[in-house]
Amino acid sequence: MSEKIQNSIYFLKDEVRIRNKRTRQVLIKTIDFDFLNKLFKGKDFTEQQVKQNLSNDYEIKVYYKKAKNNVKWKEFIETVVEEGEDILTSNRSKSESYIILIKNIKTNRIYASTGGYAHITVQELATTDFGIEILSRIVKSDDKALKSTKERNLTGGIQGEIKFFRNDYNLYENDNFGKIYNELSASINKKTLMEIFGFQEKDLKGDSLCIVKNSFSLKKSISFKELLEIIKKCELLLLKPPVVEINNVEKLTRSENILIENLRDDVLLKIYSNYTNEEDFYSVEISNKDFEKYFSANYYEINLSFKRETNIIRVDDTIRNIQDILDAIKIKIGKDLNYIDFKKVIENASIETFDENEVILTKDSLIDHFCTEINYSENVYFLIEKDWYRVKKTFIDNINEQASFFLKDNKFDGPKLNKWNIGGENKYNAGHLGQDNTFVFDKITPLYIETCDLLKVDKDKVYFFHVKKGFDNSMRDLCNQVLISAKKVQEDLRLNYTYLTLLYNEASQYKGDKDYYKSIKQQFDKISQSDFIDLIKDKTFVFVLAVLDTAKTKRDLYENIERFDSNIAKFTLIDLSKDMRALGMEFKVLQIEK
Repeated sequence: MSEKIQNSIYFLKDEVRIRNKRTRQVLIKTIDFDFLNKLFKGKDFTEQQVKQNLSNDYEIKVYYKKAKNNVKWKEFIETVVEEGEDILTSNRSKSESYIILIKNIKTNRIYASTGGYAHITVQELATTDFGIEILSRIVKSDDKALKSTKERNLTGGIQGEIKFFRNDYNLYENDNFGKIYNELSASINKKTLMEIFGFQEKDLKGDSLCIVKNSFSLKKSISFKELLEIIKKCELLLLKPPVVEINNVEKLTRSENILIENLRDDVLLKIYSNYTNEEDFYSVEISNKDFEKYFSANYYEINLSFKRETNIIRVDDTIRNIQDILDAIKIKIGKDLNYIDFKKVIENASIETFDENEVILTKDSLIDHFCTEINYSENVYFLIEKDWYRVKKTFIDNINEQASFFLKDNKFDGPKLNKWNIGGENKYNAGHLGQDNTFVFDKITPLYIETCDLLKVDKDKVYFFHVKKGFDNSMRDLCNQVLISAKKVQEDLRLNYTYLTLLYNEASQYKGDKDYYKSIKQQFDKISQSDFIDLIKDKTFVFVLAVLDTAKTKRDLYENIERFDSNIAKFTLIDLSKDMRALGMEFKVLQIEK
């Protein structure tokens, strides 16, 4: 037995918000020893007597829990071994857990260290980034210290990933834009261990690994005395500014459920204001975590329930923004709902998507399709399909800087589009019918993919224009659409233009009676399928995101990006630029003139 073990250190919050189950009132509780004692006793922990004079700087409390648990695999093993064997003698296992509370006598700040399963209890009370805040004060961005990371992506098809680095990496080399580090492991050299954490050289064999998340842990066995010393050193570190910012976006956890409820209510109030007054526009994009399946669906169903009656609305066009939902509510339920009834409709609504064989592709509640941005209590928050994120000012500054650099470097200077005088996207796109070397493909979706709204051809390039009215949160939808299209078109270059042949066929072989599609069909009266493919083959393909700014005051997208409010739009634009570069597809941005 050894008096030294590895320890994880947690830093507890100052207060917690708890909802009274009977009155539903939100109560703010200070996290102190009285609160923790009551909480731990309610979870079957018992307080233990501690030795006197353990520390002059900290007050120490210890809680212990012993539990018996059913062994879940016993019945399975009974089918394998003979009755009476040792493995079957006991169906119960014992587990022991402890919590050490360490309170700074001067500041009343409380730290915790745990053993067994007690970390589950403490994590509900711990700050979310204590370990990461410590690392940000001892490792520079160019230090070759990273060993592994657990990352969460804000957007894209990959929700998260775990990386193990063959050679030590630094934070610069591991591109972290749009990512949140949930956990990092990094190498701490002997010099840092001695100078910052107070270890003696004789106690160190070499560098030590640290694991940081909501806790701070050195992969080194330490005594209780050394644990107190490390906590003291961490407190001193937190008085200093970070030498590098590791996370500038923070995901809200379940422990912040009251804040999440308030944010959700604020979003619903803004949507309701939009419902009662169309001029009071609030941008909410409708999407799904599995965006490729969502955008390639054959049709969509909105399920709206009100007063025990369910309305199922089939929609053939992609449901892209909250306006589509509000229109459906007005038609099927009414235009004059009060806020309470409106909120119930939204909270009970869902969206399902289907392929051509009526097989469900995606299914989720309506609210879990929301993507929006909100200012609340002097902070900016993103809601991106179920998850809430607190956004730091440095992230917004970084977005503006990167977006400005990209836009100035990728300003479209090819063939011009019409000025936008009046009307929506469809009317604007239709205004290009009949122009030389220009083809309108708006609403033409072979394989349920929106290839482009407009296609223009010049001497050596083919331009795929994706047209958007408004630089707002729904830009994320368009960016996803561009990426899906670019992947398909790039694949088509290897398949002898099979997909673009389908695009021509779907547009030119329309047999219905809608005037819009008839006009699109007429574009191809004088150009055959083979001539169309010959016109575009062996040219450079360029994807162009063409945006109309709907603000009443004039703003230049290339020079004044900081004047555009939607940080989600800027962020997803930067994300798309990186994806397009990885595809090897040329990508430009055009601000459409009014």
